[in-house]
Amino acid sequence: ISSAASDVYKRQLYVCEMVTARALAEHHPATLDLMRFAPSESPRSVQLYTVDPEWTYRAARMIVDNNMADHIDMNFGCPVPKVTRRGGGSALPYKRRLYRDIVRAAVRATTGTNIPVTVKFRVGIDDDHITYLDAGRIAEDEGAAAVTLHGRTAAEPVSYTHLTLPTI
Repeated sequence: ISSAASDVYKRQLYVCEMVTARALAEHHPATLDLMRFAPSESPRSVQLYTVDPEWTYRAARMIVDNNMADHIDMNFGCPVPKVTRRGGGSALPYKRRLYRDIVRAAVRATTGTNIPVTVKFRVGIDDDHITYLDAGRIAEDEGAAAVTLHGRTAAEPVSYTHLTLPTI
């Protein structure tokens, strides 16, 4: 392996458990515990779950102001019913206006910093509610640094079959 390739393999990203924006902004001790990183763990990434633009802004701003992470990943991929019943996770990109407002709030909170905001989402809720094309465009329009597409809908069971999507 070349030294350049070796350097790539040495790079790591330390990701904490998914935390809710509101609990973080309200300084809930259990949420703050989930975000503890060892001094040697860098770069640090936070997976942020949210359903509200204002709490999103407050949480992202808190991350910036307190040097709590080097990266924020907005998690719109969680298919767990406890999350989607509240309109969050993989259900949220279907609500395009709210989704746009949330992504915009996170990006606005980190503007002028070196903390990128990325967005993770699924193909859609189910075969009748496909959202990934709009979700990707909205994230790009609102200034997300990158998107990650989870290549199945929230309704699909885990499968390792081939998936073909039109070009984004």
